[in-house]
Amino acid sequence: MQKKQLLSGSEGAAQEKATHLAKERLMLNGAKILIAGNERRFNNSLQKLLVVHGYESHIALTVQQALALLNQHHFEVIILNLKMIEIGGLQAMKQIKSRQRLSKLIMLSNDSVFDKAVWALRQGANDFFKTPFSPDELLCSINKMLTRKAVAKNNHHKHDQLLNSELLHRYMVNNSPDIIYLLNQDGHFSFLNKQLEKLLGFSREELLGKHYSTLILPEDLEKSRYVFSERRTGQRAAKNVELRLQQKKNESSHVSDKQLYVDVELNAIGVYRDSKESRERIFLGTYGVVRDISERKATEKQFHHQLYHDALTNLPNRSLFQERLRLALCQVRRYNHSLAVMFLDIDGFKEINDSFGHAFGDTLLQTFSARLKSCLREGDTLARISGDEFTILIPLITSRMDTKKIAQKIIKEFEIPFQTEHHEITIGVSIGIALSPGDSDSDEELIQKADLAMYYVKHHGKNGFAYCEESERQSGYNLPLDIKGGFKAALKN
Repeated sequence: MQKKQLLSGSEGAAQEKATHLAKERLMLNGAKILIAGNERRFNNSLQKLLVVHGYESHIALTVQQALALLNQHHFEVIILNLKMIEIGGLQAMKQIKSRQRLSKLIMLSNDSVFDKAVWALRQGANDFFKTPFSPDELLCSINKMLTRKAVAKNNHHKHDQLLNSELLHRYMVNNSPDIIYLLNQDGHFSFLNKQLEKLLGFSREELLGKHYSTLILPEDLEKSRYVFSERRTGQRAAKNVELRLQQKKNESSHVSDKQLYVDVELNAIGVYRDSKESRERIFLGTYGVVRDISERKATEKQFHHQLYHDALTNLPNRSLFQERLRLALCQVRRYNHSLAVMFLDIDGFKEINDSFGHAFGDTLLQTFSARLKSCLREGDTLARISGDEFTILIPLITSRMDTKKIAQKIIKEFEIPFQTEHHEITIGVSIGIALSPGDSDSDEELIQKADLAMYYVKHHGKNGFAYCEESERQSGYNLPLDIKGGFKAALKN
């Protein structure tokens, strides 16, 4: 390829090329170009060439000057001499690139080594020229870059116009993952998008003209009354209101009979138009968006369950037990009832674990929990506190005899051995009992007293039960300090 000297006849040749590209350049005139290089005469000649073709150009002789100009102006194109980067270092390249990421970059070098061209392209250069170069080729490269940029900008503008078009609005509404609806002044559906059928199973034809209450679960009807048919606007309008909507039951429905509803989140706003006759606005209806939050609610439910239940036995844990106990104590004080707390421990569980392994011990705990629960009433709460320790809340007792019968039933239940593939194991249980209001009206103190009564049984033969007042009356009975202290610490945790 024949190269031309930049300083010999460049204006004439470029003028001829400019005529050929006149139409394309009409929209590119005035584009700002930065010439960054440390050769003053070369920069001045290149600037004259660019000015002839309608470009506004600025010159930087040092990296510092280049950075200052980049901070002041936006340049569509940067023409950068590689020698400046070699002097300023890679950090200079990073600083220049970081200033204007949207600029097109042309790199120049007086060395045609292939590695330098590759390096320039890897640094983000859109084109690379060896000096001296053909002015026509440089101008052509600049023109192509700016034309592509102008076309992209024009396409973006057309895209913005499309976003505002009625066609796109219709497309977005009908393909929204949410239910979009309109109600008239009386709360009847005047519009519903396609998502309705996918989420709830109803066709739009089935609900158009029907009152919105057709979709609301009866238990949520009062809650929905002033939000689904919202009349307010602005900050007062309904936002993120959780409701349950009924699903259509049919043969192809994948929803179980137990749950024919979907958890949703509702946002709604009143729609008005100005009245020509008065200053008051006329209410036209309600615009609303309904989002399916079933997955989120299921996750929340699972998380809540894990937070308040023991992973091994699926029984309530200490936190849930104490929460239910506090609620039951409120009922005791309000209605003058009585309740009992039992604290249970499996006799010899540590030896079983050591002899047969922890996997066997876990299986035993699961079976033990199921058998223990079968001894209780429907309203009682059985919880696993830790290891082989369990607590039971027995609300609404009429006398001490109620708790005695339950304790005896539990002890008798575990006289029946556990049958395994290779072993038959019989275990005992030690049970401590505390009553309210007699022993205490504090949840922590009731559990502590039942625990102390359980340890009394442990130290006096095991496999039995005792009331806390009995253990407290026994003269000379003292629990080891580490047991008492350990329990108090456990309650705090």
